Amino acid sequence: AGTPTAGGSFPLTITAANGVTPNATQAFTLTVNQSAAITSTNAATFTVGTPGSFNVTTAGIPAVNTITSTGALPTGVTFTDNGNGTATLAGTPAAATGGSYALTFTASNGVAPNATQNFTLTVNQAPAITSANATTFTVGTPGTLSVTTTGFPTGATMVSSQAGAVAAGGTVTRNGN
Repeated sequence: AGTPTAGGSFPLTITAANGVTPNATQAFTLTVNQSAAITSTNAATFTVGTPGSFNVTTAGIPAVNTITSTGALPTGVTFTDNGNGTATLAGTPAAATGGSYALTFTASNGVAPNATQNFTLTVNQAPAITSANATTFTVGTPGTLSVTTTGFPTGATMVSSQAGAVAAGGTVTRNGN
């Protein structure tokens, strides 16, 4: 009797004695089931165009027999349940897939409740300049050229600079976005 604090297999020997020999003995195994748990970290970072891999690991008694993933993956990356209490998130993220991907992993071993983990896959992407590489302004007439970029991470973390002199009367403003 009692409330187990850990799962596992515990071999015991039970002996009955009443003063008449021989005593009776019986080998006995107590198995304490423990629901599934996901033991790997909850985030990974891949890079566009570079192979990446992350192993999902679990624990539980009996051993975890199913791991699933929900949520959209970037093109080029797959999720595979290895059937042995582990799963693999692997592949080469395709061009233009930089960003943050919210996934949910679920592990089960037949003992309630199932384990769930919110997971973030970050796909970094090198910056690229996507605006035109030339423009024409006319003296005495205001003009504007917006330089645009892609990549991940974006925003203030994407630092831009320019080399060379700007024409008299012109300025360069970095918007930080």
